[in-house]
Amino acid sequence: MKHNFKTMLTFSLAMVGSCGAMAHAQALDRNDLAPDAPAVMPAGVENKGNLMFSSKTQDAGEILDLESVKLSYLFRNTGAGPLTITQVKTSCGCTVPELEKKTYMPGESGTLSVTFDPSGKAGTIARNITIFTDSETTPSETLIVRAFVKPVVVIEPRVMPFEAVQKGTSASDEFKIYGRTDDFKVTRATVSDPAVFDIEVKDMGEVDYKGEKLRLSIVKVIVKDTARPDNHRADVTIRTNDERMPIVSTTAIARVLGDLTTDPVRVTMGRMVVGDEFEKEFHVTSKSGKPFNIESVGFSTIALESTTTFEPVNEEKTDWIVKIVGKVSAPAPRFNTPIRIVTDVADEKELTLQMYGQLRNN
Repeated sequence: MKHNFKTMLTFSLAMVGSCGAMAHAQALDRNDLAPDAPAVMPAGVENKGNLMFSSKTQDAGEILDLESVKLSYLFRNTGAGPLTITQVKTSCGCTVPELEKKTYMPGESGTLSVTFDPSGKAGTIARNITIFTDSETTPSETLIVRAFVKPVVVIEPRVMPFEAVQKGTSASDEFKIYGRTDDFKVTRATVSDPAVFDIEVKDMGEVDYKGEKLRLSIVKVIVKDTARPDNHRADVTIRTNDERMPIVSTTAIARVLGDLTTDPVRVTMGRMVVGDEFEKEFHVTSKSGKPFNIESVGFSTIALESTTTFEPVNEEKTDWIVKIVGKVSAPAPRFNTPIRIVTDVADEKELTLQMYGQLRNN
């Protein structure tokens, strides 16, 4: 039941300047790129370039997520003057365009080659490429890369977020790992925080998956009843017998509830730019109404310049407020850092909650 998806879509980068290349362009789309058809230009731009593509969409078809493919977009300057391509902008780092040169004379053809990397993607994919020129009639053109990506190894779900687990109780959930080889199976799975999580592996054999016959292994993740109260996050490393994808990784997240609770459960920065000032706060409260002390609150990041303060809200010290005031000092597009709260509660000496957002230059 092996599936071997080989996609060979390699195209030349060289500019097609000869009559033979022009004939090839005509064969691709005679109406768009007919070499003898005079360009119809508005008044005042008769001597300007005009960008025209034989096709603005290329479809790589079905590919595995390990197979980078090359697609080519054939174009011609159909105007009466030179045409300069000033910029090629992609909507995703997974598409890398290549252009041999920037300026094309009237009637001259060229090829834009695009390498598409499907790593980490699945299903129907469409990505845009925008071409900018000095032409008044075609200042920009948008190209589309399409593909249907099939992962060599499928993990469902991609991340396992447990519901809140009460201290002293256990909970479990399952990752489903699908493979494409006849003998596929998960050979081993480990977790980065064995004090909180346990893990089990079971081979389920061949199953139907979205119209395909694949082999399934179950990776069961268990939150231990001895896990201390906190927000826990652990890396799950899964090893398979498929040499193309011997290791896959995912994440398990669990919030074990004790007597202390935070409100909100995370600090959201939102979208901010360097220089923006902020003030965030959250409460730490005893659900049982028992007094406690916060000894320290801290986090480590170069993206923020900040001051953190904390004080009890009431005389009983059953509720504390923590304030973080500062400004954004460096960009961090995927900002995510843990805030660590140290208390004097026996089983809850350290609590963490995440602070995250999008911090940009402008």
